[in-house]
Amino acid sequence: MKFLLTALFVFTTLMLAAQTEKPPYCDEGPTAYGSVVTIPGGSTPPPLPRFTTTPTKEYKIQVAILRYTDPAEYPFHPSLVARYRPCEQLWVVESRESFPNRADAVALQTKLKDLGYGGAYITDLIGYQ
Repeated sequence: MKFLLTALFVFTTLMLAAQTEKPPYCDEGPTAYGSVVTIPGGSTPPPLPRFTTTPTKEYKIQVAILRYTDPAEYPFHPSLVARYRPCEQLWVVESRESFPNRADAVALQTKLKDLGYGGAYITDLIGYQ
């Protein structure tokens, strides 16, 4: 019985420690997209492909940033979603959709503020078409 309790304690401790660790890519510094890297053997890699996408400015509504709280404990409006950011170890509650038109984003922000989400604010992001 003593062994079983010790094994259960160790297993639980390891599981909790594994959940709080950041993924390995969080500690890596960003690599330069256009930097020249040599391949073993002395040749340079082929250039990256060029895509015919155009950047467009879009808008989202952020409502909350939760650091030590699980969003599953709280009900949210159907237009909102909680996304986990493992490098920062926090949850961001934001709109499900992004809006290409700022007026649409302002309309959702106003609607959410009227429903009680007083901290709703608009964030800018870049989308590609």
